[in-house]
Amino acid sequence: MSFDLRLIESFVAVAETLNFSSAAERTNTVQSAISAHIKVLEQQVKRSLVQRGRGQPVSLTSEGAAFLVQARRLLLLADQMQHPQGHNEGGEPLRLGTTVTFALSLIPRALSVYAFQKDAPPVSVKTARSHELMNLLELGAIDAALVFDQGAHPMRHATIETNLVWAAADKFVQPVNAPLPLAFLDDARDLRRHAYAALDEAGTITTSLSTHPDPIGLRAVVHAGLAVTILPSTAIVPPMVDVGGHFDLPALTKVPISVYADKSDNKNRMERLCQLLLAELRAR
Repeated sequence: MSFDLRLIESFVAVAETLNFSSAAERTNTVQSAISAHIKVLEQQVKRSLVQRGRGQPVSLTSEGAAFLVQARRLLLLADQMQHPQGHNEGGEPLRLGTTVTFALSLIPRALSVYAFQKDAPPVSVKTARSHELMNLLELGAIDAALVFDQGAHPMRHATIETNLVWAAADKFVQPVNAPLPLAFLDDARDLRRHAYAALDEAGTITTSLSTHPDPIGLRAVVHAGLAVTILPSTAIVPPMVDVGGHFDLPALTKVPISVYADKSDNKNRMERLCQLLLAELRAR
């Protein structure tokens, strides 16, 4: 059976993003074309690969997850045939998944060290919410994930507890006689719970709350000096600072942050990256 590589590319994009619109952006096409490609591919292989429905999240069927492994190999082979000499002496890149918070803070520090180690392969970084990254790890779309702990899992490599702190831009000024402006992601229920538990215990601070659907949007608001949020201490990088002591805010709890890794991957190269990530977590 011969395949149109466009169909395979569309399927892999859907599998790795779990979103038809995002898959279309990645492949520089439109959502209707992605849907058509998946339908034709499923007809060719005579089995359902993707589960989708109105109002339901996109996911792979068990047969789709198995097909994804072969699809990636086919695309890699096609690329190698097109560029036989290649330029990637370090081998296939390690695919690391993490949240935007960690991608903008401790990940660059770890990668800057990792890149200069002997025989270190290149690393690609994908950002998403913690639970979304666990789905991608289980599907084989990424090789490792640095995320807020998602519980016991065969691929959990290690867990470190990190202090939460009150974070704001260094130019943040609390308005006189006004509530403390707090900002969180829409679905950051655990972080909001930690914040309000500490504030309720203190009992003397009034607050206002804004929520945001996108982590970059939230970061823009905080960087503008318009609000305070809470972050793991290891994720505080300029222009963010810990403002808890300056505004007499109550101490916050610790949260577990975990590294999850595909243990079937090359142990040495994965172990080195995981150890550097853990070292950055322990640094603060």
